[in-house]
Amino acid sequence: LVPRHPDLFRLVGVPGPDASGDAFLELTSWDDRLAKSAIELRADREADVVGIRPRPNFTVKLPKGFYLKKEMREWVRDWLELPYVSPYADTFGLHPASPEAEKRLIGVLHEVLSLSVERRMAVPIIGKFCDEFRLSNAFSNAFTRHPGIFYVSLKGGIKTVILREAYDENGELVDRDPMIELKERFVAIMDEGHKKYLEELRRRNEMLQKERANAIHRGAKVDTNIEEGDMEGSEEDEVYDYAQVESEGREPL
Repeated sequence: LVPRHPDLFRLVGVPGPDASGDAFLELTSWDDRLAKSAIELRADREADVVGIRPRPNFTVKLPKGFYLKKEMREWVRDWLELPYVSPYADTFGLHPASPEAEKRLIGVLHEVLSLSVERRMAVPIIGKFCDEFRLSNAFSNAFTRHPGIFYVSLKGGIKTVILREAYDENGELVDRDPMIELKERFVAIMDEGHKKYLEELRRRNEMLQKERANAIHRGAKVDTNIEEGDMEGSEEDEVYDYAQVESEGREPL
C-alpha cells in the first residue's frame, strides 16, 4: 500500500524481523482538509442542516442511574466550556497540567476511538502509541475521569475503552461501519459451514454405528446356526450308537 502512494506516505528505516533499527511510517505531505476530527466533522454536518455551525465539543452521555456530585457536575460544566482543542493542532506550548492539555488529551483519545471500526480499543494497544500521540504513562486515568465520554470494560480480562456516544441504549452501534457488515456475514458463513460439517460428521457416525451393530448381529446369527447344527449331529450319533449296542446284544451302559 505504501509504495503505491509515495505522495502520501514513506517508510523510514528498514522494516522486517532482521532489521537492526526501528521502522516508521511517515507522512510526506499534510492536507488540512483531512486534518479534521470526528467532532469537527459533526459540527460541519450540523451546520449544513441548521445553517449555523455549533461550537465543536464532546457529547456527554451518562448511563442511567449514574449520579455525579455537585462539585463534579460543576467541574464537567466548566471543562466543557473550554475551547475545543483539535488532536491535529500544534499543542507543544500547552502546559501538561493545564485544563487545555486535558482537553487535548481527551480529544486525541476520542479521535483514536472514532477511527476504529467498532469505536472501541484495548487500552494496552493505545499505550503502544504514547510517544506518537504525546500521551503520559497515566493516560488511562482519563477514562475514569470522564465517564460520560468513555466506558471501560474488563470483559475477558482485557481492559477495553469504549466510546459511549457511538452506542445506543441497547449496546448497538449507532453508525455501523460497512466492514462490520462484511465481518458478520463472513462469521455467519463460517458458522453455517461448521454446522454442516458437524451434521455430516454426526450422520457418518450414526451410519458407522449402524454398520457395526448389523455386523455384530450377523456374526451372532452365524454362530447360533453353527451351534444348532452341532447339537443335531450329536443327537444322531447318540441314537446310532444306542441302536448298534442293542443289535449286538450288549447291555447299554
